[in-house]
Amino acid sequence: MKLADWLKKAQQEHFALGAFNVDSLEIFEAVAQSGQALKSPVMAEVSPGQVKSLGLQNIAALRENLSEEFGTRIFLNLDHADDLDIINSAIELGFDLVHFDGSKLPLDENMELARQVVEAAHKTGTLVEGEIDHFPGSSEPHSNKMGREKESTDSHLTEPGQAQEFVAETGVDIFAAFIGNKHGTYADGSERLNLEHLTKIRETLPQTFLSLHGGSGITSPDIAAAVSSGIVKVNVSTELRVAFRDTLENILKGNPEEYAWYKLTAPAIEAVREVVEGKIKIFGSAGKAS
Repeated sequence: MKLADWLKKAQQEHFALGAFNVDSLEIFEAVAQSGQALKSPVMAEVSPGQVKSLGLQNIAALRENLSEEFGTRIFLNLDHADDLDIINSAIELGFDLVHFDGSKLPLDENMELARQVVEAAHKTGTLVEGEIDHFPGSSEPHSNKMGREKESTDSHLTEPGQAQEFVAETGVDIFAAFIGNKHGTYADGSERLNLEHLTKIRETLPQTFLSLHGGSGITSPDIAAAVSSGIVKVNVSTELRVAFRDTLENILKGNPEEYAWYKLTAPAIEAVREVVEGKIKIFGSAGKAS
C-alpha cells in the first residue's frame, strides 16, 4: 500500500500515522523497531536542518536498509521545507511526502509555490502537505509558561474558508491545521486543542487529509479526540529528542570509562522506542500493518 492508501485507511478507520522526526541513525532505528514491535506503519521525517546534517541520499538509504532489516513499512517525509531545490531532490529520491511550508509568505505567493510543488510531486506519485499558518514554538522543551503567547495562539486559528481556498487553488493532499497546537513542550502543560474548530475545518475540507503538528506537547486525550475527529497524521519530535538526550546524559555520567558508542546509545534507543510505541498506541495504528 502506498502512503495515500494508508491515509485513506486511517481516515476510514479513525487512526493516525505517527510522523517521527529522526535526528540520527539511533533515533531512526528506534522508530523502525517500534513499527516492527507494534505492527504499525510509521513515518520518518526530516526537517531542513536534519537534511543538512544527515544528507538526503543517506536518509533515503537508511529508510531502505531499516525497512528491510526490521520488516517495517516506513514512509519518508520532508518536513517544513521551503527550498524548492531540496524538495525536488527529495521527490527524485523517492520520498513519499514533501511538506512545503510557505506559511511565512503572503498567501498568494504561498499558493503559487505550493502549486509548483504539487505539479512536480504528483508526476511521481509523491504527496504534498501545505499550510497557511506559521506554527509557533520550536522542537524543544520550553521552561516558560505560555502566558501571552498562549493568548496569541488561542486567538489565531486556521480560518476554514481560507484553508478551503488554499487547498482548492494548490491541490495539496494534506493540510496542516492550526487548532491551538504548537511545536515543542511547555512547562505548565496547558497546551490544549480547540476540537470544535477542528470539526469546522473537517467539515470544510471533507476530502482532504489533515495533519497535526506539535504532537509532543499535547495531552493524550486531546490527541485521541483529534484523531477521532479526522486527523490522520501526527508529528512528534521534541519528546524523542528529550528521551534520547536525557538518557544518554545519565548513561555517560554513570559510565565514565566506557567509550564504545553503541554501548552508550543502546539505552537511549530503548528510551526513544518507549516514546514512539506510546504514541503509536495513542494514535491507534498498532496492529494495522499485520
